[in-house]
Formats: sequence, structure tokens, C-alpha cells
Amino acid sequence: MLASVIITSYNRCEALIKTLHALGRQTLDPGSYEVIVVDNGSTDDTYEVAKGIVLPCALTVLRCEENRGISGGRNLALGRARGRYLILVSDDLIVPENFIAMHLETHERFPDSWIVGGFEQLDSLTGTAFGRYLDSLESGFTDRRKSRAVGEGVWEMGAPTARNLSLPRRDYEIIGPFDEQFANACEDQDWAHRIQGFGVRFLYNDSITCIHNDQAGDLKRYCRAQMRGAHDTVLFCAKYPDIHGGAAIVRVNGYIASGDGLKLAARKAIKALLARDAMTGACESAITLCEKAGLPDRLLWPMYRMLIGIYIFRGWRAGLVTLKQRAAESDAGRLGHHSNV
Repeated sequence: MLASVIITSYNRCEALIKTLHALGRQTLDPGSYEVIVVDNGSTDDTYEVAKGIVLPCALTVLRCEENRGISGGRNLALGRARGRYLILVSDDLIVPENFIAMHLETHERFPDSWIVGGFEQLDSLTGTAFGRYLDSLESGFTDRRKSRAVGEGVWEMGAPTARNLSLPRRDYEIIGPFDEQFANACEDQDWAHRIQGFGVRFLYNDSITCIHNDQAGDLKRYCRAQMRGAHDTVLFCAKYPDIHGGAAIVRVNGYIASGDGLKLAARKAIKALLARDAMTGACESAITLCEKAGLPDRLLWPMYRMLIGIYIFRGWRAGLVTLKQRAAESDAGRLGHHSNV
């Protein structure tokens, strides 16, 4: 088996169907790859629909009774994967017909590498102001992660994202499964840290581009995803304090400290006020009214940026609470151990 394609899905039934059908139309021999889907505790018909799909390649559908987070779901699939290469892809990407072949071909050209592909937004998404803002964010992210060109359309990059990622099985056997404390984000960055020192480099190939099948481009959904991601980023920075303890996101979202200075302390205080439920709801309502009034992008985009920043702040503070709880539990455990000695 050349490749195992791994997908986790949670209540994204309609998007998942299109992703699976696209994976069934690959130029590669269907006998050379498999698709493994994990229904990660969905409450819709994801499991039943996925089980009913027939592909020319091997398709395995697994189910978690409760959502185990992105890391837990992927770990379940990785435990069943048979491929020489492991390909992770989001459940809302429509892949091109040469998707798997291009991942494998890039591995042949650049051994000892992890390969990352990109994606483009649906044309319909850019029909809204937030859709255009989201498209701009993603395009900027793609450009920023490219560094030195190493071939036609291939660049070195600092760290991978698991939304469209492939790696040799031997590397997975070195680093082991995902750290399941990262339920929403940073699991791929953690993998990247763990493989450092083994001669692996991360390469971005812009010819492996998928269509992001997100019809909504919903601001509130995006904000809540960023909030969950910020929570896990706190845990990630705490796991690697020497590397990420001084990152900008740590400084601007942490509690007010003596060395902050007046400007930073004021910004934190304002965000803490806006992060209250009533204030955040008021900001959302105001933005909705501005959208209905037809304000231009140049006025709406700063509002989106502000609201996303508030949700990141909320998620960050929730992550700090999680760290505090873990520290208290650890201290209690140590005290209990000493009392029994």
C-alpha cells in the first residue's frame, strides 16, 4: 500500500461527501491507496453516509462515540493506516485528480521531507465582505510561510499545517501519535517540533492545491474556531516555553504584568472588557448592522480583525485557566503522594 489518506470529520456530512468522491477519482491505481475516515462523535448522519459511499479504493470508516478532538480522531485512523506514506487532509477540501500522485511524486523528488499543499477558496465565497477578508487572510498566510525556493513551485517552509500534509510512515514511527491535549489546534506544530533533529525539512508545493469547500464563510463560526485554537496555543507555548514563551501572542493576551507598559496594559484591559459576553455580543450585532448597511471592505475588515482578536483573547484566557487547573491538580497529586509515603 503506497498511501493512506486520513480524514477526521465532525458534523460536516455534506462537505465530507464531496471530499470522498474526489478522493475516489484519483489518477493513481485504486489498489495502491486507502482512505480512512473517522466520524469524530458527530450528531448528524456523517457515519451512516460515509459507510454508504462506495469508492474504487479501500475505504474504512471508524466512529468515536464522543468527540476526541482532532488529535484523538487522527490517532485512531493512524493506528489503522497501512500506507508507506500518510496523507492528512481536511474534510472540506475538494482535491484534484492528481492529488495523491503529486504528493508521492514530490516525496520522490525530495526525500526526507514533509510535503504541504495549499487550497483556494470557492469563487462564491468572495461574494461577501467577510469571504473576501478570509480569502485575503489565507492568501497572506500562504505567502508568508514560503521561504527559499528549492524547485519549480516548491518552497521550504518553517512549519507544516496538517490540513493538506503528507509524510513518510517512518517519520510517524519516530515521533509517535499526536499529543491529544491539542484537541483543536497546534497538533501539527507539535509534530514538527518532535521531528526536528532528524534531518526532515518541510516543503510547500503549490501544485497540490485543493478547493476549500466552505460555502458559508461564517464570521461567528470562524471566531469560535479561533477561540478554540487560542486555547490550545496556550498549552503549546507552555509545552515549549524556551521556544515560544516570549512570542507576541503570549505578551498581548496574557494577564497584565508589571513590565507591560501603559499602552500594552491598556490594550489588555480594553480586550478584557470587550471579551465579556454582553460586550462581545454587542460587537457582533454592530458588525452585522454595518454589513447590512453595505459598508465598504476598508471599513468592515478592521471590524472583523477586532472581533477575531477578541475571540482569540477569550480563548487565550480560557487556556490560562486550564493551565492553572492542571498545576493545581499536579500539586494536589504530589501532596497526596508525599502523605502516603
